[in-house]
Amino acid sequence: MRSPNANQPTTPLTEESELQNIFTADNTAITEVAKWIEENTTLIRTDPIRRKQLAQRIRMRLDRVRKLYLAFLEKHPNNARARAAYGSFLTHLDDQQGALRELKASAKLAPFNAAVHNNIATHLGTLAVESGRHTRVGELLEAYQKSIRLAPRSPLYRHNYAIALSLFQKEAAAHLKLTPREITEEALKQINEALRLDPNNFEIAADLAETFHDFKPLPRQKTLAAWKHAATLATTEDERSWAELQMAIVNIETNHFNEAKRHLEKVNVEIYAKLKQRLLNAIERSPKPENTSPPERRQ
Repeated sequence: MRSPNANQPTTPLTEESELQNIFTADNTAITEVAKWIEENTTLIRTDPIRRKQLAQRIRMRLDRVRKLYLAFLEKHPNNARARAAYGSFLTHLDDQQGALRELKASAKLAPFNAAVHNNIATHLGTLAVESGRHTRVGELLEAYQKSIRLAPRSPLYRHNYAIALSLFQKEAAAHLKLTPREITEEALKQINEALRLDPNNFEIAADLAETFHDFKPLPRQKTLAAWKHAATLATTEDERSWAELQMAIVNIETNHFNEAKRHLEKVNVEIYAKLKQRLLNAIERSPKPENTSPPERRQ
């Protein structure tokens, strides 16, 4: 006996429902692939045949999702969210140019979407780091600037922009017609604002402290104060230990070795054991006397 509804047509999915189904399939596939890689870490390193088999399995799994995106975009070519999501998905297939093409298409369709401009900038930054070619740094800086103009109260975009300024200082100075020191000051300004907008964020606080390291000479007291503040925001022992290590490094660089040792005594996590020992060895090898430097001048 047939079901009473057997002859009734299936209600077609709306554009939004179909897109949400693809997002779910995307997330499921990426989660599965990450699990496969985690479960086969040793084999990936030691067995070329198994590594090749796993790579093929991953490509086949992700290709199913790629086809879903392509079918959707064939029907809805002007869906900006789908373009942006597909661009992000293509990075998992190592199709960097395809990813950039889709992100730019999304930005053209939705020019006031700050997140897309941020993603374009981040993608360009990743390409620059991986390739060693920095010819598009100006473009990525402009994309970050646009994301900040569109969403000035987003700490993420200011944080990302500050990191880019520090990472590509030389290219940023040329593009913005500023000195390297002015680039560092602008990075510090942006990351300070990011921390004001998200005051409990350890990562932002740590990157703020890291920015002081770009000043020459190193402003010891300000750098230590920034790392000390970051330590108060740490939520894990790894984060606290990282801040203590950085304070030790600042003291070593400024010849305050006893203070450096006091910070290193607080580092007791395994992942930093080797770095801690290297720093202790550096202190022992140093022939310099303890520094009693005068007060720092204001930046």
